[in-house]
Amino acid sequence: QNGLIRYDMKKIDFKDLVEKTITEKRIAADKKGLKIESTIKDGIYTVLGDSFWLREVVNNLVDNAIKYTKEGTIMATLEDGNGKVRFSVKDTGVGVTDEDKQNLFKEGGRGKDSIKINVDSTGYGLYTVKLVMDAHKGTVWVESEGSNKGSTFYVEMNTTA
Repeated sequence: QNGLIRYDMKKIDFKDLVEKTITEKRIAADKKGLKIESTIKDGIYTVLGDSFWLREVVNNLVDNAIKYTKEGTIMATLEDGNGKVRFSVKDTGVGVTDEDKQNLFKEGGRGKDSIKINVDSTGYGLYTVKLVMDAHKGTVWVESEGSNKGSTFYVEMNTTA
């Protein structure tokens, strides 16, 4: 928030980070009766970044998908193209309204109905994701057709190769 976070930028294998995080999250998904699938396309996934904070990004997006999905499948996808790495998490959860999209990535921002599903929602998870992506010269965004229609969260950043 005050720009005091120090990032330890090194070349890291983002693919390895994603695979490990998804494996760890399968337990929480299984407990809810959800399935996590992943598609990792062949490519170059070396990025200049802080592995701790990038793991937090992946962790947050997958965690949110688990928290806000009552039933169905969560699909994590990693792909590269045009010198960029794109990670996405698609769920069959509560979805995001156009109104909610305006606030999700702001400090304390959350969907208006999120507290009904996740009473512990602080509105800081996606804000943190945005700050981390900004520090990595990346972007974050969400696509959803609306309430109860699921959502897909994306992060994208440059590769070092």
